[in-house]
This record gives sequence, structure tokens and C-alpha cells, in this order.
Amino acid sequence: MEESPQIGTEIPARMGKGFGWRVALSIVVSVGWLIFVILWLGFLAGDYSGYQNLAIILVSVLALAGILGATWVIWAIKMKWPIMKTE
Repeated sequence: MEESPQIGTEIPARMGKGFGWRVALSIVVSVGWLIFVILWLGFLAGDYSGYQNLAIILVSVLALAGILGATWVIWAIKMKWPIMKTE
């Protein structure tokens, strides 16, 4: 019986260089953000009002989106996506 290839074990050549570190950065930044939110809400949130806590969480989400967005937009721009023709 032939051994089937493992799903997800190879990055397609089309993904290009730089895909692996972007995935790793996404994981590290996301876990770091989650740790920040847990620590903030657990230890520091009591010193601020509800609106200030909401503002801090929203600013942290914007920072997260900015870091990840910039990282992946640069990768997407470097990719040569095929243009779909519509009739």
C-alpha cells in the first residue's frame, strides 16, 4: 500500500520565500497580544475606568492589526496572483 502524503507538511512553491517567518510572526504576535490582554485585565484594569480599559484594548487590537496587516500585505503584493477574466 502506498503511503499518502501528509496534508499540510509542505509549503507549495507558489507561496515563495518569507512565508514561514510570517506565519511564525503571526503566531508570536497573536499569543503575545493574548498574554497582554490577560495580564492587563487581571492586574492593571482596576486602576482605570471602563472606557479607559476599552480604549486600551482597542488600541492594542489596532496595533495587532497593523503589525499583522503590514506583514501579510507585503507578502500578498509580492505574490503574482493570476488575474481572473470575467466575461
